Amino acid sequence: MSHRTQLAGLMLGICLSMAAPADAAQSAGSLAAYALQSVASSNTARYELGAVVDVRQASRNGIAILAVTPGGAADRMGLRAGDRLLAINGRRLDDTAKPASTLEGALQENSGALQVEASRNGKRLAFSGQADPLRLAASGDARSCGYVSTRAGVVPRAEHIFHADITQIDGRSTPIEPVYRHRASAGTHVLVVREFIDPNYLNSAQLHQIAKMKKFAFARAYKSFVIDVKPNMSYRIGARLIKDKLDTQSIRDNAYWEPVIWEAVPEACS
Repeated sequence: MSHRTQLAGLMLGICLSMAAPADAAQSAGSLAAYALQSVASSNTARYELGAVVDVRQASRNGIAILAVTPGGAADRMGLRAGDRLLAINGRRLDDTAKPASTLEGALQENSGALQVEASRNGKRLAFSGQADPLRLAASGDARSCGYVSTRAGVVPRAEHIFHADITQIDGRSTPIEPVYRHRASAGTHVLVVREFIDPNYLNSAQLHQIAKMKKFAFARAYKSFVIDVKPNMSYRIGARLIKDKLDTQSIRDNAYWEPVIWEAVPEACS
């Protein structure tokens, strides 16, 4: 089973749906990704937190935040990537049997008012704030879109930038078949990216450490990446090797690379 089938994440702020599995043959014990939001009628306000959360399963330590959307509700409240959600509006997320549905229900309570209990480096913290109303595109904006791509153009290796693969967009798995350009509506999106750094740029010890990290890290071997898509623009996504972060500890922390937009070019979207 590939690392890709192990990854689950979600972006809080889009309609409730089960994400397509990254591998149709994955076993019943493998992970699922959810895009959580209210399933209430159109006359009911719906809210978003602006965070990517790992909902593989809850534990006594809660569920992990993988990324926070800049300027979103989670960001304004002071939540950070790496924090673990323990409860929202009194609904416990530590050891709950259904973390996805529990989280979805908590977001829609109290007209978007949020009381959040979380932990950071083992320390319990409390946050409060207001979730953002879910913003829906107007019907006339059907062509207000752009693209995110991983194989267009010539990746600038001289700048230590290499190929990458987008495995999820807003919590939904991308197709298992090689698709290197994805259409995205205009606005903020959260991508999950894995790196394909040329091994010729690494020594044998570094390659060994990276392989070991990926074997045990699973979801942590991928990185979340927030992007603001403008209409009729195509964004070329790559993985930048951070040359001064190739020591053993940095590799263990998956700090040796970062996802980047290495080029943005006009491209009509339809």
